[in-house]
Amino acid sequence: MKILVAEDDFASRNFLHLFLRKYGEVDVAVNGAEALNVFKAALKERDPYHYVFMDIMMPEMNGLDAAREIRNIEREFNVIPAEESVIIMATALSDVKTVFEAFNKSEVTDYITKPITVENLTAKLKEIGLIENE
Repeated sequence: MKILVAEDDFASRNFLHLFLRKYGEVDVAVNGAEALNVFKAALKERDPYHYVFMDIMMPEMNGLDAAREIRNIEREFNVIPAEESVIIMATALSDVKTVFEAFNKSEVTDYITKPITVENLTAKLKEIGLIENE
């Protein structure tokens, strides 16, 4: 299992990295532009990311734009929909407009609001099938 975390906040990035490494190999990016470079390189190497956890509010390129570009990169590499990465947006923003844009314009898979806790992250991972319900 290969996971990419794109988060500009050190504490959030570190928390996600430490928590998610129990479930697979975790790479990190500090902004959307870096995430795109890492994502595309993984596809070129035929070692794609299964899950992408991405903040919306990041410097250089925000998460919504980066998610949209990830989907474009997947189409460029002829990734079939069943094999697309699961993109989870992690953000403090929870207004209806942002959620609508995340799902409809950026084609994200799911959404988690900050602050991210062990409890809400575990619940989300169970919901998306990364970990099994006990």
